[in-house]
Amino acid sequence: MRAILLTLFLAVLAVRAAEPSRPFSQTLTAEQLERLGLKGLSAAQLADLDAAIGAYARGETTVAVRQAVQQVEQQSAEKVQAAEKKAQLAEQKAATAAKSAVVEYQKKQEPGVIARTLEAFKRKQEDDKIERFTARVVGPFRGWSGGTYFPLENGQVWKQVGSESNEMPVVANAEVEIYQSRNGYWRLRYGGAWITVKRLQ
Repeated sequence: MRAILLTLFLAVLAVRAAEPSRPFSQTLTAEQLERLGLKGLSAAQLADLDAAIGAYARGETTVAVRQAVQQVEQQSAEKVQAAEKKAQLAEQKAATAAKSAVVEYQKKQEPGVIARTLEAFKRKQEDDKIERFTARVVGPFRGWSGGTYFPLENGQVWKQVGSESNEMPVVANAEVEIYQSRNGYWRLRYGGAWITVKRLQ
């Protein structure tokens, strides 16, 4: 979580690099430190964070910055794996419940009811698997060019999985649709085009 927040703020801080200013951590209020998950850091850890941000703002590639990016990628992969495992467990639980329902109906010798119940259950399972929502991209939207990040106004951050490129005219706060396909992959759609994405935050 901390590494994700660090990555999001690096771009904003780079703009202010030319001006002499206090270290980044000293510009935050106690409430902001709490909300960003930085309140528990020690003075040494905050100093390391400020050093990494300062180096990035000066255009340097430091070990700390590289480690932060690697940590974001690792956490993203772990979250995807956890979500997939959770989905598998839920599917197994649903399948077990369905089998139990079938056994009960078979005992009552009501094949017509069994068939209708199973059909309705399968339809509901298919509908539950398809999730979709619309949200606005924070800042300018230029399409995608491989590994593109999409921070949304709702606080979520998504990243393009593939290397497809689709450069578009700049749109401020573009509204995109994110939905889950029947094979389980998440898609981001804009202007009739879509790409596969994964959620980082």
